[in-house]
Amino acid sequence: MKRPFNRLWSWLCVACLSFCLAACGEDDEEDFPSYITDFMLVSTDAKGYITTVTLDNGSTYHVEAQKKMTDYPDTTLRCRANYVLEEGRLTLYGVGKVFAPKPVPASTFVLVQNGVPYYGEEYIPRDLMKVVSMWKSGGYINMHLGLMTTGNGVHQYAFCEDSPGHYSLVHLRPYADAESYTEQIYMSMPIPEGVEELTFSVYTYDGIYTRSFDN
Repeated sequence: MKRPFNRLWSWLCVACLSFCLAACGEDDEEDFPSYITDFMLVSTDAKGYITTVTLDNGSTYHVEAQKKMTDYPDTTLRCRANYVLEEGRLTLYGVGKVFAPKPVPASTFVLVQNGVPYYGEEYIPRDLMKVVSMWKSGGYINMHLGLMTTGNGVHQYAFCEDSPGHYSLVHLRPYADAESYTEQIYMSMPIPEGVEELTFSVYTYDGIYTRSFDN
């Protein structure tokens, strides 16, 4: 006589669980819209509030009414943002500045250690990274990288022009940092004017990763 009751109880538990999961799913859809996460250019006013954003497809949207503030007044920044685009209106939900300086010639690099400068391309630091993805958009070479770290010290980066049309990542790991877990890193290198074809390289644990791009 116990078996029918057990089966009924099991069925009720499954039904209740299914109902709860369905209810939670409905709440999630209402509370959390479907974000788009992508790179963009962000312009700010004199107080650092974001006024406009420009997507890599060239579309520009005014967002000054949303009062998203940065630490960078009166400038245009390369950022990675979460946003929703509905009926021609772009709503920002999170904005983070992306490392995006212009590349510099390898011949101009100077490595300073303990106050001593070292000149020459052989001193350019090439500490290893992981490459998750790399692509071109909006006049930039974008990259999603993985940094092995324990969070000790500040890693230094730069973009280097090794030779005409060939660029690479410079990476200096602090002595205090060890390789424990992977931190997600996003960067964008502006493509120099007049460059039609280029390659970009990152020194990785599996060797030198190189991608070619047409501009």
